[in-house]
Parts: sequence; C-alpha cells; structure tokens
Amino acid sequence: MKKSARWGIIAGATVAALVGGALAAGDYVYTSGTAVSCSVNLDDVQNNPEHYWTQSSGNGPFEGPGWDKWVGYDLSAYWMKNVPFEEDIIPVADDINLSAWWITPAFPNGKTVIVTHGINTSRRDYTVLLPTSMLVKEGFNVLLVDRRDEGESTCTDGRHSAGQEESDDFAVVADWLVATKGVHPKSLGMFGVSGGAITTSLVPAKTDKISAFAMEGTIFDFSAAAQHEVEFKGFPGFLWQLALFSAQWFHGVNLTETSVTSAIEAAGKRPMLVLHGDADQRLAYQSSVDFVAYAKSVGVDATLETFKGADHTEGMLTETERYADALTSFFNANLAP
Repeated sequence: MKKSARWGIIAGATVAALVGGALAAGDYVYTSGTAVSCSVNLDDVQNNPEHYWTQSSGNGPFEGPGWDKWVGYDLSAYWMKNVPFEEDIIPVADDINLSAWWITPAFPNGKTVIVTHGINTSRRDYTVLLPTSMLVKEGFNVLLVDRRDEGESTCTDGRHSAGQEESDDFAVVADWLVATKGVHPKSLGMFGVSGGAITTSLVPAKTDKISAFAMEGTIFDFSAAAQHEVEFKGFPGFLWQLALFSAQWFHGVNLTETSVTSAIEAAGKRPMLVLHGDADQRLAYQSSVDFVAYAKSVGVDATLETFKGADHTEGMLTETERYADALTSFFNANLAP
C-alpha cells in the first residue's frame, strides 16, 4: 500500500474517531444534563396543601450556606388547612397522564390559576405550595400540576425538554380545565416556578385558552441558558451545541422548536409578570430583565418584580407579603371573574 493511501486511511479513521467521540460526548451531556427523577423528592413526600416544609440542609433550591437559614422555616401561616383539594389525573397525550391537585377556596373569586414546579421537584415542593396558598387565600381556584417525568406524573424517558414538550402538555391542561371544570379562558392564568417558568414562557405559543402568565425567574437567550446549564452540571460550556444535536437527531427532541421570542410575540395582549431575585445563582437575573425588555418592545404588557439580594426562588421567603401581593394583584387585575 502506498504511503499516501496509508496516511489517508489513518487520517480518515482519526476524523471518524473524533466525530464519534464528540457525538458520544454530546449524547452523554444531553441525557445526563436533562435527567429528572420521575419521583417525589424524599424531603417532600409528606408535603401536601394542608402542611408543608422547606427542605433540609443541602437540599434547597439553591446551593451554598445561604440555604441553611431557611431549614425548618415556619410556613404554617400559609398551610391550607380546611381547604378542599382533590386528586385529578389529566391525560395529555397517548399513555401520558399528569397528576394534579384541584384546590378550591371557601370563597372563590371565579378565577383559576394553573401552577407548576421546577426541574427535579414536584407539586409537593414548598416553592409551589407557598404561592399556591397565596392565591387560594385570595379566592383563586388552583390546579397544581406535576409535569411529565416528575413527581407522580407519567415517566416517559426521565428527561425534561427545556419546556418544549411540557408546554404542549399545558395547552392540553387548559383544554381540560375548560371542558371538565367549566373554566372560561378569560378567567384562566398560569404560574410557573423555575423550570416551570420556562415551560410557562412557551405556553402562549401553544394555546389561546390562558389569559395571563406569571413566572418565578425565566430564560430569554436559550444559547446562554443552555451553556450555563451545561456548566452548572460540570461540563465544558461548548458541549451544549453537541447536546442540542444529540437531542434532536438521536432522541427526536428539538429543544429549540419553539423560541422564547416567538412565544412572547404570541402572547399579544395577554400580560406577563416575572418575579426574580437579583442574586439568583440558578437562573440568571439578567435573563428576566432581557425577557421583559423584549416583551415591551413588541407591545406585550410585561412587568418585572425584582427581589433584592434574593437567590433562586428566595424572594417568596425574604419578602413573602410583597410576593403574595404582586402575584395575586397581577392575576386579579388580568383575569375575568
């Protein structure tokens, strides 16, 4: 064999090995970086609307010693004692059901809010039970929902899709509320926390049956957020592009199918509220600033409520009364009775 041909074979094999290695790395980053537990966290198993607690040391919504001051924090003033709630199972796709609680106040105001949780948590997490209580105390019906692959909902593949599939599910949830509970779309809002906020931000592009959207933190620049997520999981940031390729071509999940900007534009006259701590380690506060700025630039009524010095979801603890007022006032002003 000629030397040039031999070198050509070696070069080709080297390129193939590099490409194969890169694709394998991308697939590993995607499958591990988007993994969720398909279960309820041990700290949350005993939680329900009637009584719930913050997580133990090292298991809170943000890292570091800053969480320790909230361990064992007294939330009993917001426990929903003597408030009726029932278990509902909502079919959203073939063989995929979402588990939910339908919570009804003693003196309903005729308005309903869908509430959903962050990544790797569930409806049993205090970060959704606390704002749910804020809403119920003001007369709102609340449907508190476990997202697919999390909590007690159907486990499909044990991975989240950055809100893409999840937002499709919540369009079906809105249809279900209209058909099953008699909720009028003008009276229906949605609130998402963390990963649930990312889902909520995409829902305007999927349905016109929800009339107002509130989010606890969110993302705007998907590329920047994806890189941050990859780095947060301990991988080099550039691998997010390979993970994106892997998701679509090996698993059939397009993590950018619906863009944040197109969803904001689809909101149209439907208002949006973003609540965010400016010391958030998990979701960059600047993302919410950019989100609201873009929304305003395309004519969407959007508001940013900033919680100074608050880490990830911490604003609902540091300024509970102000948080409750901002959240309930937004839905009271923008949903029909």
